Amino acid sequence: MNENKLNNSDRPFMAQALKLAACGLYTTYPNPAVGCVFVRNGKIIGQGYHHKAGQPHAEIMALKDANYDVKGATCYVTLEPCSHYGRTPPCAKTLANAGIARCVIATGDPNPKVSGRGIAILKEAGIKVTLSVLEDKARFLNRAFMKGITHKMPYVSLKSGMSTDAKTALADGQSKWITGEKSRSCVQNIRAKCDVIITGSGTVIADNPSLSVRYNELPKKARKVLSLEDVRQPLKVILDSKERLVCSSFKLFSEGLNLWVTASKDGCLHEEIINEHITRLYVPLDETDHVSIKKVLEYLGEKSYRHVLVEAGSILSSAFVNQNLVDDFYFFIAPKILGKSAKSALSLNDPLCLDDSFKYKIKKVKKYGDDVMIHGVVKEY
Repeated sequence: MNENKLNNSDRPFMAQALKLAACGLYTTYPNPAVGCVFVRNGKIIGQGYHHKAGQPHAEIMALKDANYDVKGATCYVTLEPCSHYGRTPPCAKTLANAGIARCVIATGDPNPKVSGRGIAILKEAGIKVTLSVLEDKARFLNRAFMKGITHKMPYVSLKSGMSTDAKTALADGQSKWITGEKSRSCVQNIRAKCDVIITGSGTVIADNPSLSVRYNELPKKARKVLSLEDVRQPLKVILDSKERLVCSSFKLFSEGLNLWVTASKDGCLHEEIINEHITRLYVPLDETDHVSIKKVLEYLGEKSYRHVLVEAGSILSSAFVNQNLVDDFYFFIAPKILGKSAKSALSLNDPLCLDDSFKYKIKKVKKYGDDVMIHGVVKEY
């Protein structure tokens, strides 16, 4: 078989590996989510996925499932096998020693410690390697990891629940609930896959939210692969440029990990530990006289946070969009019309012409109860 030549069964088996990989999106931070399938004589003989950083990688889980008998088999793996010693041994060498005949890889690993080296180890062992099978799907699955490694910045998702006329609250602030229960369950699922939630002081004052992942509200499908004990509560980042908040007055500051972001008086970025739940981060102001969102994202990237979810009001959400810092959107649209005096979801800079309007690619449209969710992608990695 020529290198990179596909079999008819390559895509279905890689699709199964990607399905397995997706199970790890809740728990693998800061590692990528990876799935692996071993096939011999057209049948799956072992499969697995990476569950958590520090635990065995997908290839090892699949080897164990196959009772380590994979001689002559084909390995389907969604990301290039690692080639370096970290908390676990290099998977590329393990596969080379396992006696597989062929390895089908969805996409390469952009991590400089791996990039190309895992593939080289397999080839040097005489293993036939086929690349780029369902690559777009594999890269999208791990888009937050891809951006984090290549740009040193977390991937930014923006979520907004709105009426059909793009309003998020009545003029007096009433907003519970515009969207329905199934939409809110989907939001819990998105939160559970993110490392960070960013909001603003205005949202905290108006709603006193917890911004936590509520296990009982997750979809049944999510709870099948995620136990209560494995739920990873995101870091909550609260942008408070004008220092409007008194931490003791709001419930989110009393639980989990919170990053309270306020203005730096000396123009330097630095931390202050308040207590076990709160770290205060002083950040320079930008030209709009608010703490620099980009500086906050750079700080999170340096800490290896991969995926940020913005759940905020119109002002902060619009600032993310206007500064070109959003990678994808989740718009939950309810069949309600709130009228001209209601609060708009976004207030964006006016384009000079239609060609300059803010554009995104619709990735998915799905009904949740009476609502419609639009998942739109702005940037691909």
